[in-house]
Amino acid sequence: MRIKSVGKVERITSILGMMRGLMFSKKRNLLFVFKKEQEVGIHMLFVFFPIIVVWMDEKKRIKAIKVMKPFVSLHEERAKYVLEVPYDKRVFNVLKKKSKLSF
Repeated sequence: MRIKSVGKVERITSILGMMRGLMFSKKRNLLFVFKKEQEVGIHMLFVFFPIIVVWMDEKKRIKAIKVMKPFVSLHEERAKYVLEVPYDKRVFNVLKKKSKLSF
């Protein structure tokens, strides 16, 4: 799957995949897809690089964007989709200007 301005994205729908996320992982783009909109908390324990996290509703409208730092960040928002990408200032600036993503 591809998301314009982000590139190739790995779609994650399993509970185990969602629990692991980017912990102990190399840099890659992940899209978490939940069955319905719910509270989604993201922590950075055992993630060794900064990431951009985008929380979206069921219509793929961006609800929140946050840069999260390794080991210390924690944030929670309601979402149906959550996108995690390694931090890149160019990508962050493009995502900040968007109100909706297409995928």
